Amino acid sequence: MPSPLGLRRRLKALFGLDDAPVTAVPDIPKVSVTLVGPDGTEQVTETFAGSTLVGAGAKLKRPIATGCSEANCGTCRVEVLEGAENFSEQTAKERATLKENNFSTSYRLACRAELIKGSVKVRAFELI
Repeated sequence: MPSPLGLRRRLKALFGLDDAPVTAVPDIPKVSVTLVGPDGTEQVTETFAGSTLVGAGAKLKRPIATGCSEANCGTCRVEVLEGAENFSEQTAKERATLKENNFSTSYRLACRAELIKGSVKVRAFELI
């Protein structure tokens, strides 16, 4: 009896116990992130496309400060210095929070800004 989703066959193939080929996992592109702190120091990291800036920054010595992680407070706002085209579009919630806090609409909320390709450089206003 075959296992659900062919797991038994895939495990056997993975360990070389079966001649069946293992389906390759697609490569997820990586994005390079440069984070400029309030004092001008730069930190660089690499993350997978689809990650948010907060997720990417979690690997850094001084990550971006967040207050809510739900696009409600604006604590994680960043100014995009390079690579604006490499982000997802702003959501209505993100635009509303920026407007409510009198922040420039060119800013992004790091908890919502998804990285989609290439490289980006942002200035954070608050770091942990």
